[in-house]
Formats: sequence, C-alpha cells, structure tokens
Amino acid sequence: MRTLLRAITIAGTAVSVFSGVGNPAQAAQPNNPACLGHDFSGYAQGGAAFGGFISGLAGGTQGVGNEIQLHLAGSIPDTVIPNTCND
Repeated sequence: MRTLLRAITIAGTAVSVFSGVGNPAQAAQPNNPACLGHDFSGYAQGGAAFGGFISGLAGGTQGVGNEIQLHLAGSIPDTVIPNTCND
C-alpha cells in the first residue's frame, strides 16, 4: 500500500512539473530587429568609454537589464543616446 501511494505521489508530481513545459513564452517582436547590436557596435567603435559606462552602470544598478529593455522598446530618445530602436 505504501509503495502504491508513493508511486501515485511521484506520478502526480511529474505530471504537475511537466504540464507547463509545452507552453512557450510569448514576446512581442522588436520594433527594429538587430537595432541593439547595431547601436552597441556603434557605441563600442566610439572608444573604450562605452565599456566603462556599461561596467559602471551594471555595478551601480544591479545589472543593465532594465536599461536594455528601455532601449529595445525605443523609450530612450536620440537626444540622450543614438537609438535606432525608436525608428
């Protein structure tokens, strides 16, 4: 009886774990594909100051994820930094 209960518990756990695997995440397409790579390439060609800027930003803000998302969304205007994602 104990073995049967254990098998049912394991099977139930497996079903609950794997039931969410088949649902892929949904995300919007970027406004301008490859804009982030294009922009970062241009910034890096401008000199080593860009690397220091990113390093400082990452160290001071727990990472640059939010800033990258704002850039990709086109929320950062060209007056702040050239942004081809907002075209």
